[in-house]
Amino acid sequence: GTIDWVQVAAAGYKGAMLKTVSTNRKLSKRADGLYIDPTFERNYRGARAAGLDVGVYYYTYATSEAMADAELALVRQAVYGKELTMPLAVDVEENKLKPMSTLDLTNLTAYALEQVEKMGFYAQLYTYTGYSYELDMGRLANRWDVWLADYTGKTPKVDFKYNAHQHTSKGAVPGISGDVDLNVTTVNYPKIIRKKGLTRLREGK
Repeated sequence: GTIDWVQVAAAGYKGAMLKTVSTNRKLSKRADGLYIDPTFERNYRGARAAGLDVGVYYYTYATSEAMADAELALVRQAVYGKELTMPLAVDVEENKLKPMSTLDLTNLTAYALEQVEKMGFYAQLYTYTGYSYELDMGRLANRWDVWLADYTGKTPKVDFKYNAHQHTSKGAVPGISGDVDLNVTTVNYPKIIRKKGLTRLREGK
């Protein structure tokens, strides 16, 4: 829907992670089904104008580096010319990826995160506790920031480090109609990202 970002900011929220790219053959005009979320531009402008820090994520269906490249090319198109003061997250939770081996899925996830870094942004892996068993999280979390979804209401029982916790999908936020995913973090992403100069797409990347 249409979000009143001024109300969101007034309610005390500090930032938003906006969806950029996913795959849906009904919504897409492309043969591969990829599309940029139709609300992304409006949400980016509105959130920034309200003074919120903004990051983005894309929902991956990639089972090969070629598919990952196609997704990332569209992400690059979506964020071109924009400033991100929160991470750019690769959302790995699709059930259709589960038939892949742990090694293959981990390698592909690492590849995508490396490409995000090459684009010049702060790369982050998003997944949920149950899905994390499909990945070699020891390897991934050792190198990249992890944003973990876990709605148990307790501290997630995982043996890897994560810096952001999505603790509910049923939050209520002024200015947004319907349920909202809510997240907490102790990391000052904007400070780190600005200091490292990871706010914008690198030219030629």
